[in-house]
Amino acid sequence: MSKRKLSLQQQRRMTKQRIKTAEQPIEGLSAGLVITNFGQRLLVEAEDGAIHNCAVRQHLGKLVAGDRVFWEADGESGRGIVSAVSPRYSELTRPGFRGQTRMVAANIDVIGIVAPIEPGVHPDMIDRYLVAAAQLDIPVALIINKIDLLQTDDAWDNLAEILLPYDEMGIDIITVSAHLADGLDDIEQFLNQKTSVFVGPSGAGKSSLINALIPDLAIRTSSLSSATGLGVHTTTNSILYHLRCGGDIIDSPGVRRFTPAPCDLSELESYYADFAPYLGQCRFDNCTHQHEPDCAIRQAVEEGDIAETRFNSFQGMRQAFTDPSKNSGGQKHRDKIK
Repeated sequence: MSKRKLSLQQQRRMTKQRIKTAEQPIEGLSAGLVITNFGQRLLVEAEDGAIHNCAVRQHLGKLVAGDRVFWEADGESGRGIVSAVSPRYSELTRPGFRGQTRMVAANIDVIGIVAPIEPGVHPDMIDRYLVAAAQLDIPVALIINKIDLLQTDDAWDNLAEILLPYDEMGIDIITVSAHLADGLDDIEQFLNQKTSVFVGPSGAGKSSLINALIPDLAIRTSSLSSATGLGVHTTTNSILYHLRCGGDIIDSPGVRRFTPAPCDLSELESYYADFAPYLGQCRFDNCTHQHEPDCAIRQAVEEGDIAETRFNSFQGMRQAFTDPSKNSGGQKHRDKIK
């Protein structure tokens, strides 16, 4: 049987579909930044700041807030078509239905771990985010929100004790109250000229912080919703906003929990900076620091050189990676950075 020949139109379409990723400008295409994804379409910000409602070539897969793309105007519809995407240098994902990975945000430079005074600052949660960020070598800041709820010296002392291990590791700690607009200048300095994302548990006040950082957020959200043509309550995916300090922040309402990608024992150890002085000093090379004799890590914990909370979070992750059934929340609720 002879091969069926392609028409000129089909050949042109096939040529365009071979354009998947590109780092340099492409002739005939304009550079753009994905602001949000809604269904099968994107809102793309052009270099002049205008927002365009664009379709996306199917071969590009899922594109999300933070993606750098190349697009062209669609003369027939008056909208646009995204034909290529620049390679990502980082991406935030979470599991979707039936074990599929769902993209949340792309090209993140820094992560703000938001830990609230209420319902509580939990070291295990913080450590999971720290390990996930370390896997990509992404800088982090620990943002302690709702400090207006600290009413006594004892409450401040208890918080200082929880945060001491992170302060000793040199992690930036920013105390803030979105309610009182206190500490926002420090956050803006951390986010300046970067693409960032806030992560943290439900009730941490991430949305309140973003509203405090972007006073006209409601107006911007309404404008973006109008651009989609779907109304003001339809955008549920991540959205990128420009900050007045010059950076960008991606609001990701779908991220509730966060567990780092599974790794082996030696890799997990390397992500605990406070373990570094004691690694290699245990009697056994494959020491799990759980029950083996002459364990340098456990001895450091007993002597107060490693915080017990840090040791406990390490053991919890080690066991979860060995036996996924022990992972809090299970596979269905695992969020991660890639």
